[in-house]
Amino acid sequence: MKNVIFDVGRVLINWDVNTLFLDVIGDQDQINAFIEETNFFDWNLQLDCGLSFEEGVKLHSEKFPDYAHIFDAFDKRWVETVPAAIDESVAILNQLKENNTPLYAITNFSAEKWVDACQMYPFLASSFIDTIVSGEVKITKPEAAIYQLLLDRNNLDAKDCIFIDDTQANVDAACTLGIDGILFTSSEQFESDLQTRGIL
Repeated sequence: MKNVIFDVGRVLINWDVNTLFLDVIGDQDQINAFIEETNFFDWNLQLDCGLSFEEGVKLHSEKFPDYAHIFDAFDKRWVETVPAAIDESVAILNQLKENNTPLYAITNFSAEKWVDACQMYPFLASSFIDTIVSGEVKITKPEAAIYQLLLDRNNLDAKDCIFIDDTQANVDAACTLGIDGILFTSSEQFESDLQTRGIL
């Protein structure tokens, strides 16, 4: 039986900073300018790699003082960036569980906010045999080490695993280790890809 390894953000739950920033910043052009000027996603990746929100907000606010209130809002109102589960994907997850498919997860996620996410969406805490959270292990996708950690920690053979992620680079990195990778573009395509592989 194949082991199925899930990404979380934009596969099982929506993650969209615009849901917060449209309220805090304003229109999309202003949001885009803020993201580019502050290298927001690079900064967010540091949070996913273990930098605490308290320290991250402090350091980035010192670097970009005009935007300190935005960084603070991103911390205190972070839950607004994950407004809903992707119900169709969760239905597939539940079907796999019913079929006794071994399920795992590898996610780029702040360790602090992972706790919040699991409180909001309890299935994240209960569905997987093991979950590698980047903020806990201080490694982020697409580094090969994060995939190898899951394999080693659970005594898995790469050839017996399927990995789903919405980012091509992350899928490609898994494939270099011999894991079968699926690029998530929609729940419908995901379901079709699993059916093609005889998983559903």
